[in-house]
Amino acid sequence: MNNCVPRAASPPRSAACASTANLIEEFGDVLWYLAALSSRYGFKLSELIAKTASLPIAKGQFGHIYAMVRTIPLLTEEFENLPVHPTAAQKRKLAENIGAAGRVTLQALRKHRLNLSVVLTRNLRKVRSMFGPDIASPARCFDGAKHPEYERLPRKMAVQFLERKRGKKRVEVIIRVGDINIGDRLTDNASIDDGYRYHDAFHLAYAAVLGWSPVSRAIFRCKRKSDAKKDEIEDGARAIIIEEAIAHTVFNYAVGRSMLRGLDRIDHNLLKLIGRMVRNLEAKECQLHEWQRAILIGFAAFRELKRNKGGWLLFDAETQSLTYSREGPGAA
Repeated sequence: MNNCVPRAASPPRSAACASTANLIEEFGDVLWYLAALSSRYGFKLSELIAKTASLPIAKGQFGHIYAMVRTIPLLTEEFENLPVHPTAAQKRKLAENIGAAGRVTLQALRKHRLNLSVVLTRNLRKVRSMFGPDIASPARCFDGAKHPEYERLPRKMAVQFLERKRGKKRVEVIIRVGDINIGDRLTDNASIDDGYRYHDAFHLAYAAVLGWSPVSRAIFRCKRKSDAKKDEIEDGARAIIIEEAIAHTVFNYAVGRSMLRGLDRIDHNLLKLIGRMVRNLEAKECQLHEWQRAILIGFAAFRELKRNKGGWLLFDAETQSLTYSREGPGAA
């Protein structure tokens, strides 16, 4: 008789790492909001937590979660009912609830054997990635002086989008720089008119803001052929497919959000997904706030092109800008 009892399968190492990373992010967000709330009312979160005794936690695997579920809603309710100018007693009550929420969060960290310093460091990194300076600084150069000029992405140019009808129902877009047609003639490739024929605006925005766009390199024939590794990995088919996948993923996200009209923020989970998609490419250097800026600028240009059935995009990587013009460069 076989006495070997099969053990329950352990989660894959990658899954366990992902779970830990998610916990670190979630706990970090809780502490960030508590710190922000404390700062708003002149408290120090560390002092409030120090004044709070450890809270009772029920036995069992999820006791610490139940403790957080009990404590944090009390803080939320207290904050929602707080007047613009709270009394001293109301501020004391708020401070007590913040301290309790902070204390129970630290107890949960210990339950999961997470290092507080790691949680705070990663949260700070996340915040910096999400909220960078909004300045018109030059886009980074992934193709510096070591590459010949003809292998570098353009830094400034005017790109014309011409919409032409072909047949009764087919509409296509031709892209021109100067007097030369660039790239392929594009249609929506869809049963409905969603304007995707203008989606090269997204790739131009990535190039203008991030200094990165394998698709634009292919369109403008400036792949880095002198560097075999760059040519294969960074400028090759797989990188191009990844960029097209990013553009299409964001487009689907934007469809239900008025094509991002009036928005100044992109969902953080979408930006994180993009970060994962480029994690093995040079674009991994780009911060999430840079991706957000590139996406918003690209969609602003896209909306104008679709609304006006063509026009010009004035591309400037030195100022990270992609500006729509109906008349073209030099127009008054």
